[in-house]
Amino acid sequence: MSAPDRFRFLRIILTQPHRYRRYRTATMGVTLAVLFAVPLSGLARIDLWGGQHRVLGRPVDPVVGLVAVITTIAGFYVVTFLVNLPAGRMFCGFGCPVGQLSRFADAIDAFAKDPVRRRRAWLQLVAFAAALALATALWWVAPGAFAAPRSGMAVWTAALLTTGYAVFHARHWRWAFCRKLCPIGLYYSVVQTNALVGVHFAPHATCTDCEGCAAICPVGLDPRQLALPIPSPGGLAFADLPAISHCLHCGACIEVCEHLTRKAGGPAAMGFR
Repeated sequence: MSAPDRFRFLRIILTQPHRYRRYRTATMGVTLAVLFAVPLSGLARIDLWGGQHRVLGRPVDPVVGLVAVITTIAGFYVVTFLVNLPAGRMFCGFGCPVGQLSRFADAIDAFAKDPVRRRRAWLQLVAFAAALALATALWWVAPGAFAAPRSGMAVWTAALLTTGYAVFHARHWRWAFCRKLCPIGLYYSVVQTNALVGVHFAPHATCTDCEGCAAICPVGLDPRQLALPIPSPGGLAFADLPAISHCLHCGACIEVCEHLTRKAGGPAAMGFR
């Protein structure tokens, strides 16, 4: 499906509420809260400007602080790996902030002819990018550096540049990064091929062959054929893995299927098993 087709189906689902988007708002809130809480609480932080390195709230030398930051990041990966075992790349679809940036960018293009919704999508993209940039900066400088006379300008400039990069990434690379270049997603796709929970197609249910599920998939899959291998996914992704290994389990295909089959008077063919 071409991009215009995808945006048409996006407009269908984005103009009405859905439980998955409420869930994602909550899970993204948790992700951002954790990213802010770790450095602000002093659980792990290395201060490249003022030397106020912290581990478990106590001052430490820079080597210990750096080790703590790396260990904490590794801990995040362990948590997402544990999610990955029973639920595939569910974190990609509901917890990854990079994917959320792409969703706001999608909305900007989907509502190209609706100035009110387009402006709102731009504000959401910039605000989320700024929050992500600020949270990232706090892992590497103490909060006081933002207000200090000498460091404030440099730190805010770095945060603004990071915000700009996040917006650029969302607008220009978007889901291509998730599909072909994300090293974490690549790892997930290899270690998990038979998740207990994930997107599932029920052929006995109502399927109108509208292909809306395939059109709206952010990584270009046909959700009705997730068991089939993908011979040439491109980028860093491994070839010949089943399509389910590349699925982000974001639920967009389910949203559009539920909307369209509701009109047909039958149960949706797409769902989470």
